[in-house]
Amino acid sequence: MGLFPSSKDFKDGPGVEKDTPRKTGVGRFFELVGRDMSSMFLANLLTCIGFLPVICLVYIGFLMNNLTVMIVSAIAGGILAGPALAGMYDTVLRALRDEAGYWWTTYRRAFRQNFKASILPGILYCVIVTVQIFLVYFCFNMLYHGTNVGVPMWVATVLNLVLFHMLFSYMWPQIVLLDQPLRLTLKNSLNCMIAFLPHALAAALVTILFWGLVILCMPLGLLLMLVFGFWFQCEICCQIVYGDLNRVFHIEESIQKLHDAQLEKELRAERGQDTPEE
Repeated sequence: MGLFPSSKDFKDGPGVEKDTPRKTGVGRFFELVGRDMSSMFLANLLTCIGFLPVICLVYIGFLMNNLTVMIVSAIAGGILAGPALAGMYDTVLRALRDEAGYWWTTYRRAFRQNFKASILPGILYCVIVTVQIFLVYFCFNMLYHGTNVGVPMWVATVLNLVLFHMLFSYMWPQIVLLDQPLRLTLKNSLNCMIAFLPHALAAALVTILFWGLVILCMPLGLLLMLVFGFWFQCEICCQIVYGDLNRVFHIEESIQKLHDAQLEKELRAERGQDTPEE
């Protein structure tokens, strides 16, 4: 899957010099935005389209005040939302590792190769986020009508939000980068969020605060989703956790070995073609 692209994917395109040291922090964010904004923005539009069915279906269940309908809608919509979100993460991760290539070529390949592997994570993600939205709405709605649900319920709701988004911060990059069963991805994500707790917590808070702002600003939040939406949150979160994933799974080392092996193969093929002509 995503970690081992074929030789056809290494086409000329925008990138950076090989020996250029990478910036960090805010400087790295603006470097990527300045260089790869167009590809991330276009991937964001496709991701919004991919999430449109699940948003509409879940909203219908929300208007019906029926959690069962919302969950069934999340399951149905997650089938398309998962691959769309995987394509968004692939675009951001390629930017983070400074990989050259034309956006549409790489996005199309990533969407196709990650489609099956990202369906179940997409369903899981959409169901959990739907339940979280329902819980938050339930707590605030009860408070609005003068009834406090109690400290344990509030604590459970907050922990649910934080812990699952810590997990998702490490889950989605693995879906894109590694070819492995979902249970192993979830296990690795749990181990990473424990081993790199500050990074996992920071990524989760970025996600919760950003999407909380989008929801609170509705209907203006729809414009925020189209302009910033998934790319903004994905870029910041991936920038936070990518170093951890690269350290654990040796992502760039594996890709460099693939590049070297492919180059050596092509050189051998060229030499083999030149020999008969001599």
